[in-house]
Amino acid sequence: MKNVLVTGGAGGLGLEIVRQHLEFGDRVWALDIGMRDGLAALMSENNSVKFIECDISRTCNVQASLKDLASTIGKLDYLYACAGIYRFSERNVRLPEVILDDAASMFDINAVGFLRVCQVLLSTIKDNSVIMCITSEAGSIGENTRYMEYNYCMSKAAENMACVILQKHFDNDGINARVVCIHPGWLRTEMGGPDAFANPEHSVAPKDSAKGIIGIARDIDAIPKERMFMDYKRMDINW
Repeated sequence: MKNVLVTGGAGGLGLEIVRQHLEFGDRVWALDIGMRDGLAALMSENNSVKFIECDISRTCNVQASLKDLASTIGKLDYLYACAGIYRFSERNVRLPEVILDDAASMFDINAVGFLRVCQVLLSTIKDNSVIMCITSEAGSIGENTRYMEYNYCMSKAAENMACVILQKHFDNDGINARVVCIHPGWLRTEMGGPDAFANPEHSVAPKDSAKGIIGIARDIDAIPKERMFMDYKRMDINW
């Protein structure tokens, strides 16, 4: 039985990761800003999942929400950082119309939010712990083809950098923990948007993405440490 924490665990990809880890018989904590029907239904069927209400954009909230878990869990085996935001209002917006003041809140959740969680739970991250950070190909500088979506892409590139620094932190402290940046694919979820549902040949079901992501986490010893940025099918992505 493994101890698993999923941020953004009340819906979308996070909920599917929660569900699949429960099928492995693990103990799962789903952290999210609010309860949703899918998680509530899952909790009514399985007492191995607990809900933690938390706003990862606020350090004081993360500290208060995770204080008890940090002192009781012992070791966190898997952390899936799925929580994130995307604003569809920015999808087709070029620089003259971009609301750059919106960048701060997007960075606060996408790039910094998972670090707040790691900061509070740092004592529980030990040898063989795995942190799977759900970033995006949108954060790749080397493979970027976009000329819009400034705020989102910059926040995801910053999230990738945070993961690299965090891995070096563990290495420097002699902790054999792993940090991986994962592009989950174009998900058929609320965050993926209606176009994802309309284009199933180019998008992916959350259950399939979750299966691939969990497979990577459980098979982490077979993946060289230098391979830190990949998609859910284990295809490498350039930084």
